[in-house]
Amino acid sequence: MGRSPSEPTPAGPTASATPPADPAGSSDADDELLITTRGIGPLRVSGSVAELTATGALGTEPGDFCPDRLVGSEEFAGVVVYTAEDDIAAMIVVEESSLSTAEGVTVGSTSAELREAYGEQLTRHTAESNPYSENYLVSSGTLAIGFTVSQDAVGKILVAPTEVLRAVYDAGEFHC
Repeated sequence: MGRSPSEPTPAGPTASATPPADPAGSSDADDELLITTRGIGPLRVSGSVAELTATGALGTEPGDFCPDRLVGSEEFAGVVVYTAEDDIAAMIVVEESSLSTAEGVTVGSTSAELREAYGEQLTRHTAESNPYSENYLVSSGTLAIGFTVSQDAVGKILVAPTEVLRAVYDAGEFHC
């Protein structure tokens, strides 16, 4: 179905029945549990540990063997927040969860679903240490959502400043 010459040209790279979602999320992101470039719902990259634990979304004790790691509770199970030395959230990692991006990508989505959801917004980041790695970024300003793909499925979703994600991907597998 074509446009008549009098209809305005849609904004953006492609026209579709539903406009593509902003990877940074909507202004209602606090109310929704969507993975955005800013975080997930009330969990924000650059939020203080005190602010993040006050939401009830994170446990107050460090996770496992990492003193700079807070694990999600209840609806945030499978979410891990890594903090910097100044007790600020440096990176949010979704390892196992039904949480999704606004585009519907979850841990377990196929690489084809990931590419279909983000199209040209998605850029592959190839690590120098592992040129066969499949890591993808969707950036919005200085923040990004990262996707680690293994065996044709999204294995992890990361939220952090773009340069932090590039450094993590360049280092290979992330360990604290």
